[in-house]
Amino acid sequence: MWIKLLDDEKVCLHQLRVTRQAFKKLCDVLVEKGGLVATRYVTIKEIVALFLHILAHDLKNSTIRSIFARSSETISRQFHIVLRAVMKIGKFYIKQNIVSLHEVDDKWKWFKGVLGALDGTLIEITVPASERGKYRDRKGNLSTNVLGACDANLKFTYVLPGWEGSATDSRVLRDALTKSNSLKVPQNMYYLVDLGYTNGQGFLAPYRGTRYHLNLWRGNTPTNYKELFNLRHSAARNTIERGFGLIKKRWAIVRHACFYDVKTQIRIINACFILHNFIRDEMVEEDLLREVDEELEEAVLENEIERDNITFVGVTDEWSQFRDNLAMEMFEEYQARRALRN
Repeated sequence: MWIKLLDDEKVCLHQLRVTRQAFKKLCDVLVEKGGLVATRYVTIKEIVALFLHILAHDLKNSTIRSIFARSSETISRQFHIVLRAVMKIGKFYIKQNIVSLHEVDDKWKWFKGVLGALDGTLIEITVPASERGKYRDRKGNLSTNVLGACDANLKFTYVLPGWEGSATDSRVLRDALTKSNSLKVPQNMYYLVDLGYTNGQGFLAPYRGTRYHLNLWRGNTPTNYKELFNLRHSAARNTIERGFGLIKKRWAIVRHACFYDVKTQIRIINACFILHNFIRDEMVEEDLLREVDEELEEAVLENEIERDNITFVGVTDEWSQFRDNLAMEMFEEYQARRALRN
């Protein structure tokens, strides 16, 4: 019976991905801010547990029926009701915060004016046969290209799902910068981005042709300003990879394509990001984050050359000089500190 999911803390965390306390808080938030209401036949706890269980394990209706003793029609209807409530609370949990993170965390202190880290990730979806061409990504999978930006606490401040997997990163970012609910990048502020993006105003990329990923720094120390810059850039920008990793580790429904229509799948992806931010506020996730970090350490590095560049973010001498000045300032401080140790 489903109520047993809430009897034990470990069972609740494994089956619903939240602690019992966080579950209660989520139910309250969905009622107060999401407009979720109980009916004569179902309780708030039951339908929220049903919803989280489906997201966490990507189970078919036949399995959910056996757990919750409800008909397929009831399960489907209540799932969509809770999904709408989660979408309504999104504005309270995914918010852009135009504040530099350089005073928040030691990994970010070198980047005055930084807003966070930005990247894209591909999430597999099911699409009609007539639309498979545009959703087929560079790896041959059917997916949606999701743009995300996150802060030092692994909370997402901006999410844009829905673009076809074949859409270039430049096209997705262009849409994010120009739509009504746009990604805000004020003058003299910027996001850290990886080598798939051009180093241009508002988007600070690492140096090409220089060791970058944290995996490559094991047993090595920087020998020049470009290497030191790339090391510190990678250590800070790694938050976006960890954030995406947590989303996919926690919610099985975004690890594989599911059977819902495309519009519903996009909403589900949004809901997973909203719930991620809620959980980051309410819970400590050291064990799950440790698993994500271990997988990132073992990950095979993608060939950066195959990534498409964001060419519309113009490369200017001023922005290139800004990066050089920042990198050389870092290296001078680094050399001075090493000299004092010796």
